[in-house]
Amino acid sequence: MEKCISESLLVQYLVNELDEEVGDLVRDHLNQCSLCQTKAETLSDDIELKEWHECHQRQQGKDDLQTYPFSEDRLDRLFNSTVSSIQQSKPFSPQSPASHNQKNNSSINQSNSASFNRKLHQDTLRVIGSYHLIKKIGQGGMGVVYQAIHAHLKKQVVLKLLLNNDWENSNQSLRFYREMELVGQLDHPNIVKATDAGETDDTCFLVMEYLEGHDLKKILKTERSLSITAACSILRQAANGFQYIHNNNLIHRDIKPSNLFLTTEGKIKILDLGLAGLSHSETSFSDLTDSNCIMGSAYYMAPEQAMSVKTIDQRSDIYSLGCTFYQLLTGRLPFKRNTPVETIIAHREDIAPRLSDYLSDVPETLEELFQSMIQKDPNDRIQTMAEVVKKVDDFMEQEQDSLLHEASDTSLTHSQELIRLCQNTDLSPPVEALSQYSSTLFQPTHRFWNKKNILLLIMGIALLNAGLFYFIRFDQIPPPVSNIPKISPEEAQNQRAAALWALEHECELTLLLANGVKVQVNNTSEGLPKDDFQIITLKLYHNQPLDENALSLLKNIKSLNELRLDDCVLGDNALAPIKGLTSLTVLDIHHTKLTDKGLSHISELKNLKTLSIKLNPDLTDTGLQVLNQLPRLEDVDLARLNITDKGITFIQNNSNLTKLNISETNVSDASVPYLIALEELESLRIKKTAISEKGIEQIRNAFKDHDPVRLD
Repeated sequence: MEKCISESLLVQYLVNELDEEVGDLVRDHLNQCSLCQTKAETLSDDIELKEWHECHQRQQGKDDLQTYPFSEDRLDRLFNSTVSSIQQSKPFSPQSPASHNQKNNSSINQSNSASFNRKLHQDTLRVIGSYHLIKKIGQGGMGVVYQAIHAHLKKQVVLKLLLNNDWENSNQSLRFYREMELVGQLDHPNIVKATDAGETDDTCFLVMEYLEGHDLKKILKTERSLSITAACSILRQAANGFQYIHNNNLIHRDIKPSNLFLTTEGKIKILDLGLAGLSHSETSFSDLTDSNCIMGSAYYMAPEQAMSVKTIDQRSDIYSLGCTFYQLLTGRLPFKRNTPVETIIAHREDIAPRLSDYLSDVPETLEELFQSMIQKDPNDRIQTMAEVVKKVDDFMEQEQDSLLHEASDTSLTHSQELIRLCQNTDLSPPVEALSQYSSTLFQPTHRFWNKKNILLLIMGIALLNAGLFYFIRFDQIPPPVSNIPKISPEEAQNQRAAALWALEHECELTLLLANGVKVQVNNTSEGLPKDDFQIITLKLYHNQPLDENALSLLKNIKSLNELRLDDCVLGDNALAPIKGLTSLTVLDIHHTKLTDKGLSHISELKNLKTLSIKLNPDLTDTGLQVLNQLPRLEDVDLARLNITDKGITFIQNNSNLTKLNISETNVSDASVPYLIALEELESLRIKKTAISEKGIEQIRNAFKDHDPVRLD
């Protein structure tokens, strides 16, 4: 099934009208085609939920279940996302969890082994060490997540790769290394387990256990809201896992439904420690972030977290978990306004909603717990996750009879199965809080909302109008200036047109507003400011062909400082429109099938400082002569190019070079004298070059205070 699936066929698939053979073909296609996946999700919203709602309305008027157009089997097909997950949770095994456990015999093992072998040979997207990447299942700010199989163990895993375009970003790679270390050290039933980590072909990877089930965001999309039983079970498990994290001097900082995963066994697993930070008592934390960072999700962010990530503590996570708990019970966000700025202000200023506003019979104990988790001032909040666990345990014990009655009252929806799942889950023992977090009777040293902090917050939240999910860094951009030259209406129109094109092609943009504030927008035009702006950086993440026409809108974007087109396919004239962008200082065009002719268009980029053209085998010594016309280069990556010493003659005219990567090239000892002359050189990667041991020793001896040579 090479062509995309028709809408009518998708509809038949979604309502289970196809025979098994055709259904399998459609399912296989959906696992590989992102366009059809998106179409299926849209149709699912429009068809499945509306039809179910109509059925539910009819049931309320009649007791006869025959009024349903769906049988119970078909209802299970429509609402199996939490437990069974036909498309995602069990793509390789033909057995359900129950039947697999009941029939653990040699014939099934042989069948599973054959299935794995077939996947290894037919569906492998890429091989990383012993891991065959089978399916891309997600992408975040730092990495791409794949479903994978260990070739020898025949075991499913989840493998996270650091994004190629972020490899040269030292802070990103340091954070990724830290996530490897953190996940590897943490061992708790409610935290996803790491099984392996490493680096191969300049690519960092982290291997984690494969989980069957869905994250809470997907579950809420189907269920809308959860029962008290399910929500309390989830809250209890998550809080216990977070207390373990806090005991290890870590703050998660990005708690939200998509980072909490419910397995088919009813276990909650905490995901994504990529933004986790050491508590402010740990001085090493400052190496990877600073007070000019804002991390998290606006819908769930504690007021103090918008001020600074360096001064927050475990109570910010408690606030975010409280917001998540509210959404689980009501299906609503506690603070949702028209813009991210208004949302953050609402967290700070507006009165928190009550569960009873939408749940008339919610027990007062739960209302009190929720309110204690989302107090504006962290000193007024419940102080530890351990206390949240205790309060939930006490509530579940006291209300056991009513919660059992809740399960019996639930109708045919998937919620009944979810309630039973959560009721039968084995809960891990409560984690005690360490002594420094053990008391709720914190003595406030000062009120948080003084005038100075309020002013700082107002300045900080102005950065959030690019979108509701963000990670903003200021240290990569010059400090805001007070007087930004006003742009003409024509230039403003050009900037907006280029931004819209970029976002349609799944780009990430950094924009400069008239007041000097810089904001990020990712993948969607909804985050574009209404006021005029200038594009500062443009990063195109996904592999796609680009020619001169595609990039023509960049021709007049004189404000562009950073352009990343790595992994795209660049035609010979694709870069022609950027000839006049003299403000460009960073250009990443590695792995783009670039030719000598294509590279020639960068000759006028006189202010270029960072250039990556690695992994372009068609580039030659002749093509690289254009680098002689770029006198301000500081960081150049030429790894795995078919070049010799003639290809790096530009280093003779670039005394400012601090980083140079010529790994896996034919550069030899003839270039050693010129490499030694680079007095500012901090890093020289020369793995698998023609430079001899003697040449390497000469380079090392020339730099008395440090060793720039990197052989990894």
